[in-house]
Amino acid sequence: MDARLEAARAEVARVVADPEAWLVGGAVRDVLLDRPLADWDLVVEGDPETLARAIGRALDAPAFPLSERHGAWRVVDGARAIDVTGADGGIAADLARRDLTVNAIALRLGDGRLEAVSGALEDVAARRLRAVSDTAFADDPLRLLRLVRLHAELGLEVETGTAALARRDAALAPQAAGERQRMELERMLLGRDPVDALLLMRDLGLLAAVLPEVAALADVDQSGYHHLDVLGHTLQVVDAAHDLVAHPEAAFGAAAEPVRAALAEPLDADADVAVAVLWAALLHDVAKPWTRAVFDGGHVGFPGHAQEGAEVADAILARLRASTALRRCTALLVREHLRLGFLVSAGDLDARAVHRYRVAAAPWPIASVVVSLADRWSTRGTRARQRWIRRHTQMAEQMALALAAPVPDPLVRGDRLADALGVAPGPEIGELLAVIAEEQAAGAIATEAEAIAFARTARASG
Repeated sequence: MDARLEAARAEVARVVADPEAWLVGGAVRDVLLDRPLADWDLVVEGDPETLARAIGRALDAPAFPLSERHGAWRVVDGARAIDVTGADGGIAADLARRDLTVNAIALRLGDGRLEAVSGALEDVAARRLRAVSDTAFADDPLRLLRLVRLHAELGLEVETGTAALARRDAALAPQAAGERQRMELERMLLGRDPVDALLLMRDLGLLAAVLPEVAALADVDQSGYHHLDVLGHTLQVVDAAHDLVAHPEAAFGAAAEPVRAALAEPLDADADVAVAVLWAALLHDVAKPWTRAVFDGGHVGFPGHAQEGAEVADAILARLRASTALRRCTALLVREHLRLGFLVSAGDLDARAVHRYRVAAAPWPIASVVVSLADRWSTRGTRARQRWIRRHTQMAEQMALALAAPVPDPLVRGDRLADALGVAPGPEIGELLAVIAEEQAAGAIATEAEAIAFARTARASG
């Protein structure tokens, strides 16, 4: 018996007492690919609930039903998930219903016996993704995205016939639940090479099916500042953002740790700010096809594309059942992706400019800087200049450092300002507090008395 499989069998068997249970799917595949054994997928010909509860007791971990329809159960032991399902018709029938041959291999815990569909072991050895049957994708359209994700994550090549099946069935992909589509897409964006994954999606017809707004960016020409059409540019921005997320030290120097911390902030149970950065990179120019305009002299521009793109990005993520926090963050990053570039054109960075940027991009201003820099790095047309890219990179580091600095407490509370001015609390007080905060950030005022005096002058002159 393969020593890798024996080690995996022994590890699982220490927890799973049923010798007739099978370790199946991705767990066996990963062992054969010399990858770590992480989540366990178990198939049992008896009652999956009984085995799941026994595993839960052995690990002192919760066991709960995962799917009433399929009778699946899950045990969560720290970061590891253990899924238990029943083998309707036996293990051979179970494997024949699976998506790809590399996932249709089973290892019996009692004696180490291997069961696999025809050609599965050869496909693993050849690092090849091949459909188990010609109905694999029609049976479960989510498998279309999983095919691309496994290619991207594992570096396995899609077999020619399987690619043809995926093209045939690509239009079915949106039938999968939105949240499951999004989870596969996010694993691609976070994976080894998101551009490779997106190009394969395009080749198979999946980009047009699942993200038609992104597919529509192809062949949309831009100004001389760009060297690619909007889709080509977008893919380069995704690549740049992916690298900045993984290696902020390469661009941000002294600001690398604040950037890394800002990107690691959680948005929900499944996503942190870095995920929103990658979504924003993918969707930042999504409104360009219909905002494209040709001005006097032949100059091409896209007026309002950032604002309209933010609305489209929100709608796309709503369709994919993203959390409110992920939608809000992504939409903000799309809306503000041009802001730092305008500051680069304006010249030096001062305290007032930092404050305005912080307010406009709150509560994710550092993430906004990352998206802006990824966009600038990917804009290299004949009218672009390297010095502008250098200045943008320098200002990104300066801005990130400034944004990471502690924000001082407000000089005056709203109720005290209202009492001092003799007005009722309301929108006017909120506007005055915002102006006071900017003056405080600029160093123009430093005490409560100065803040109240400034507010009185502002009201009198306003």
